[in-house]
Amino acid sequence: MSKIFALLSTLTFTLGFAENNPATIQNSQLNTSEIQIDVSDIELTAQSDGQAARRPVVKPVFTPFTGRVVANKVRMRLQPDLNGHIVKELVKNDFIKVLNQEGDFYAIEPPESFKAYVFRSFVIDNIVEGNRVNIRLEPDLESPVIGHLNSGDRVEGVVSEANKKWLEISLPASTQFYVAKEYIEKAGGLDYKAKMENRKHTAEQYYEAASLFSANEMQNPFEEINFERVKQGFLTVINDFADFPQVSEKAKAALAQVQDDYLQKRIAYLEQKASGGSVVATTTQQPVATPTNKGILNWDNIEQGLYANWAALHDHQEKESFYEEQRLAAATISGVVEPYKTPVKNKPGDFVVKNKNLPVAYVYSTVVNLEDYVGKKVTLICSPRSNHNFAFPAYYVLEVE
Repeated sequence: MSKIFALLSTLTFTLGFAENNPATIQNSQLNTSEIQIDVSDIELTAQSDGQAARRPVVKPVFTPFTGRVVANKVRMRLQPDLNGHIVKELVKNDFIKVLNQEGDFYAIEPPESFKAYVFRSFVIDNIVEGNRVNIRLEPDLESPVIGHLNSGDRVEGVVSEANKKWLEISLPASTQFYVAKEYIEKAGGLDYKAKMENRKHTAEQYYEAASLFSANEMQNPFEEINFERVKQGFLTVINDFADFPQVSEKAKAALAQVQDDYLQKRIAYLEQKASGGSVVATTTQQPVATPTNKGILNWDNIEQGLYANWAALHDHQEKESFYEEQRLAAATISGVVEPYKTPVKNKPGDFVVKNKNLPVAYVYSTVVNLEDYVGKKVTLICSPRSNHNFAFPAYYVLEVE
């Protein structure tokens, strides 16, 4: 601005001098072309002043959220680009944590099941030996690089089962993948994903429980099958977890199959009854929950099935309430506990209780370690269970007195 004032002062002085000295007017007119104001200086100065006054533009803060995938085969990529490496394909109704955005893509949190890999020769006693050691998505030199480690970095991992030359480690904390925005809709806050995953896990548990109960119930003679409870187990999954179509569709298919099996058993029962012959139990091709080396897990599943069917009829009360009700109708049996190791199909317990060396009941439990009582005479508080047409009644042991 000082330059502008100096030029204006010079101009004023010259014009004033010419006005008082007519003889110089012509020269002044001739020389006015030499008096030039650099307009660019004014514009630049004004522009500079404008920049100084302008406030910096603040980029809006992105609020993370839980997104729901709205289509099938949606590609999760390593870079926010249509040419980015495809890491995985998501399916409709999958939930993801959206952390940020970049252009037409959302940056998302990696699935919890994902692992990373480093070549084992660069890691000695959990310490990295070497700079810019590649971290890859798979235990393969052709797999994309997602980060680097430097000499002295500490890593915790296990030898990869897929390739013993690689160490399996957790993904770097900064790892993000990308999904096109058009395939994601906002479902809720960040904690919504965990809630929905827990709900999906519950749906899968209910389905497994209904399947196990159905398989065991359908082994009974026709007149002993509680088909309403079988049906209710699957209907609970279908009606209460319709927001997880993969699980509910499995339940629909299973219910259709068990209805057909039940109808076939009914026809066989009526035909046998009409012929005047004795009615015998018929079997189906349904998978049976037979004891394995993981016997305790098998009983856990059976109990879960019983609870799930009870809960469906009792406003989904907690399991503690189920066993409280079981205790009210409990029976008391006494005798010596012995292992029941006979390898038979669909046996009603892992142990047998004997009185005066004669069997009186089959028993199992998920809350009492009956191995501790083998060879001892005890009194058991038990809840009745199906004995699958074995010679003696079966019980679930709630408590040892």
